[in-house]
Formats: sequence, structure tokens, C-alpha cells
Amino acid sequence: MYVDTRCGWFSDRSARYLAAGRPALVQDTGWSAHLPTGAGLLRFSNCEEALDGLDRIAGDWTMHSKRAAAIAREHFDARAVLPRFLEIACS
Repeated sequence: MYVDTRCGWFSDRSARYLAAGRPALVQDTGWSAHLPTGAGLLRFSNCEEALDGLDRIAGDWTMHSKRAAAIAREHFDARAVLPRFLEIACS
């Protein structure tokens, strides 16, 4: 359902993996329109893309790990998210 509707669902577990510096390979439900992909956070839509993503992560774990942590800081850290959230909620 998430894939078919392209609702953008993204697992809180994936966000925690990123915060721990663990790269994430996630089926694309539309979330890729809102988050960076390609390094640290990779998307897939079919088996071939999933296998390619695994190979890319294994091929440069260190770079993907560092980028995963950076994505978490930039897009999920409360210091980055909360000011904009409050701005929208209070307007």
C-alpha cells in the first residue's frame, strides 16, 4: 500500500539506523522526494536495485556510514526539525 500510494512513508527504525551511522537501503515509497539518496541512504524499487544498493554499501562502508550520520543530523535531529515545526504549528 505504501509503495502503491507513494505516500512517502519512512520508518522510524530507518531514521534510527541513520542516526547510529548505519547506512539504510529502503524501498522507495515516495520518501526520496524529501530526503537525499545515493550515499548513506539508498532507495530501491525492484530486486536489481536492492542488490545494487547492497553492493554499493558494502563497497564503501565508511563513506556510507559517515553520510548516514550526516543525513540523520540534517533531517531528523530536533535542532534541525523543531524550529520549522514550531514555525508552521504556531502560524
